[in-house]
Amino acid sequence: MAGTMSARMLQRITGPLSYLRPRSLAKTRQTVDALIEGTREQTARMELLSEELRAQLGTIGRDIAEIRSTLAALTEREAQLRAIANADAALDRHEPSLGPILDAEAIRSHVQSAVDAAALHLEPFPYAVVENLFPGKFYDALVRGIPPVELFGGKVNKRQFVVPFPMGPAYGRRVWRFMAAAVAEPMAGILAAKFREPLSAWVAANWPELAHDPLGAPMNMHASDGRIMLRGRGYNIPPHRDPKWGFITCLIYLARPGDQETWGTALYSVEDDEEARGALPHWIKPERCRLEAEVPFRANSALIFLNSKGAHGASIPVDADPEDLERYAYQFRIGPNRAAMAALLALLPDDRRAAWAGKIGDY
Repeated sequence: MAGTMSARMLQRITGPLSYLRPRSLAKTRQTVDALIEGTREQTARMELLSEELRAQLGTIGRDIAEIRSTLAALTEREAQLRAIANADAALDRHEPSLGPILDAEAIRSHVQSAVDAAALHLEPFPYAVVENLFPGKFYDALVRGIPPVELFGGKVNKRQFVVPFPMGPAYGRRVWRFMAAAVAEPMAGILAAKFREPLSAWVAANWPELAHDPLGAPMNMHASDGRIMLRGRGYNIPPHRDPKWGFITCLIYLARPGDQETWGTALYSVEDDEEARGALPHWIKPERCRLEAEVPFRANSALIFLNSKGAHGASIPVDADPEDLERYAYQFRIGPNRAAMAALLALLPDDRRAAWAGKIGDY
């Protein structure tokens, strides 16, 4: 723009030159024309340099952003490794006594008795609250083995750690690997048997030919490895039903000494309830939901429910005490394995298949 203005100014100067002598006029016009051309060339070079500079600044900006991102990731990883090292040192004294606690048969027997003693409620959907779920020493080991908070990361509603976890304190990896491999799978059979009657009715609505034996082939019911979930101030998950291929959900409350029993899980009935369409979580508008029960966040207890109708949700106020509030729970689901899902889809008539369409895999 500056070059264009200079050229115009020089052109205005040449106007009065027509009154000068021809020879002087010609020389002056040549000088002016050369000056105009030089100005244009200089302007073009400046514009080219300006474009190159902008490109270089953009590259530098991206490099700086990438460096900052890398530094943030390294800082986070350093904090995680430090937390693991500190936890290893603190838990080292508990390691020798862990062997006798990890007794799969004793734990299975205890779980069976606890589940048998729990009442099975049918409304707002089939559910049971199991108290004293595990032997006390095993429950204490699970709580003690919860990974350091630094390993959870993520946003307030998505802080979780998949079990078994490859990175973490040795004590926690051992305890939770045992939980996934030796406890959750036997629990799947115990819990499915507890819910056999409502499960049969629910299966009959989708696969009538399998209702007489909802736990047999081709269901191949199994337990997912699950995840440890961390909840804190401002946590909120609205009323919903879980992914559809998880027939039964088991939510184990990992309350630590001093944790209050408030802010557990809310159970809702749903006005004009309808079947979930598709395999993903089924979100339901709060105004259609009516609170029917609140399950307390109680140590060594579990909420187990059939993922068939109604809704559940949970929330923690943004001003809850203490400020660094941490609430842990372990969730796994019971349902068909990957091969069984494909077989069950094939058994559905065309008009029912859409209700089960979506991601096929472990949940």
